[in-house]
Amino acid sequence: MHSEKNRIGRRSFLRGAGVLLPLPFLNLMASSAPAGAGCEKSPKRFLTLFKPNGVHPPSWNINDGSEYDFRLSPLMKPFEKHKDDLLILDNMGDFGFSSHANSTRRFLSGHHSNSSSASVDQLIADKICGDTPHRSLELTTEGLFPNQIGCSYISYNKDGKPIPRESDPQLIFDRLFRNPMASPKRRKQMASLLDRVLEDANSLARKSGREDRRTLDEYLSVVRASEKRLSTLQHHEPNAKMDFELFERPGAGANLDEQVDAMLDMIVLALWTDSTRCISYMLGNSNSRMIFDFLGIDEQHHYLSHFFRNNSRSNLDALLKISLWHMQKFDLLLTKLKSKKEGDGTLLDNTLVLYGSGMGHSDNHTATRIPMVLAGGKGLIKTGRYVRYSENQRLGGLHTALLNKFGTDKEMFASADPALPGLDASDFVAYREPKFASWIREQDKQLVVQGRLRMSDNLDEAKIFFIDVVGKPSVRVEVNFRDFHDFNLAYHCGTAVTITGNGEQQGQRWVIKKVTELKSVFGSQPGTQKG
Repeated sequence: MHSEKNRIGRRSFLRGAGVLLPLPFLNLMASSAPAGAGCEKSPKRFLTLFKPNGVHPPSWNINDGSEYDFRLSPLMKPFEKHKDDLLILDNMGDFGFSSHANSTRRFLSGHHSNSSSASVDQLIADKICGDTPHRSLELTTEGLFPNQIGCSYISYNKDGKPIPRESDPQLIFDRLFRNPMASPKRRKQMASLLDRVLEDANSLARKSGREDRRTLDEYLSVVRASEKRLSTLQHHEPNAKMDFELFERPGAGANLDEQVDAMLDMIVLALWTDSTRCISYMLGNSNSRMIFDFLGIDEQHHYLSHFFRNNSRSNLDALLKISLWHMQKFDLLLTKLKSKKEGDGTLLDNTLVLYGSGMGHSDNHTATRIPMVLAGGKGLIKTGRYVRYSENQRLGGLHTALLNKFGTDKEMFASADPALPGLDASDFVAYREPKFASWIREQDKQLVVQGRLRMSDNLDEAKIFFIDVVGKPSVRVEVNFRDFHDFNLAYHCGTAVTITGNGEQQGQRWVIKKVTELKSVFGSQPGTQKG
């Protein structure tokens, strides 16, 4: 047990040469509360990761399994080892189409029309920021897209105005851990942040217990490793004869992969040291134009995301490679958060992470089955589950539920969306496919088919749809982009439809080449609104 004189407050720093270095949670801090007050609890945090350009649904969607017994989809495989820490939500979204700008606004604001109030992360930040040095951090990997500026933001202030993002891990590190008044000329002289606080760190270690010393040693090692990683991202020193103060400091690392890894380090350090408790991070703008050359890809992500209209196996392979990279970064983040012990749990236990996108099908911009995964948040949500709701659930309902989890008083958010049920294993209406008849008829020289519409699982058939009919070979749908777009085939996937079109029989299978009418069996229409 620690003596009274050795106790320190939660908001403690290592000090040296004008530098303040915030500390992770130590047992010495837990002991600092007055007698009878109980141990200080680790703070709760909120972290969001935004994935740009939607997904390839057959590779992302989970189409079978129950709440506690399900198999992760191919794109989710990178975080298989975190399955018990995940809550995967399905049937999130609402009506048919979505622009890229609207999808970013939707992600944390519930609906594109919610343009005059704060996004959910900012409302949560107001509640949990406490006395942290930084109320929140808004981060990104990509610069602004001026042609459609709304594509570049997910976080908005109380007036609904976009909050500027930061993309340089070096500058974020300076902001968190270095004197903000230090100029670039003095950064060389600083050499190492840890050298300047070494004496203070040694003093703290001498009065710490074994577990705290281990935590402190790990923390100092992480900070030193982060400094080393960040130093490798810097470009070579400019010619000494040039006044490089006139040049703008580079905002990216050697490549995107290294930049994102460094940013994830900064996120974990910022949360672990309680420098902030709320972070939003965009892995790209919603219509990201980034080129993943380090993955051997030479086309823009946005171009590849339109895999129907720009169809080729190589394009689809490249798109899936990018999506898999996004999943690997999510896996890396969860691994880093779980590696940091905090109190009786881990940093992930005390951080609710929201990972997702603003649209579902990347080509047709559907606002249905939008990827949404929650992780961590012990005591706030019940993980190890796959929750597929019976009907589309607007994101505003999810946001209302999150606001309630963090102790706000809001009963509604965005367009009057009530709290989404089921996050903590409470009752919810689960998806059950209603019964319907399926059949094939020839009528007025056209083919009329009723059955369940689905995309082909074969990557060589990314433009092909099928209508499943009981007792008969599935009807193959091979249409051009105009039919795909005008009838919003992607929106209706997984549901029963009646399709009329020009068909021909090829062997035992009917093939539709032109759609003239599409009706939902259960009356679910995508609508004409721009989501």
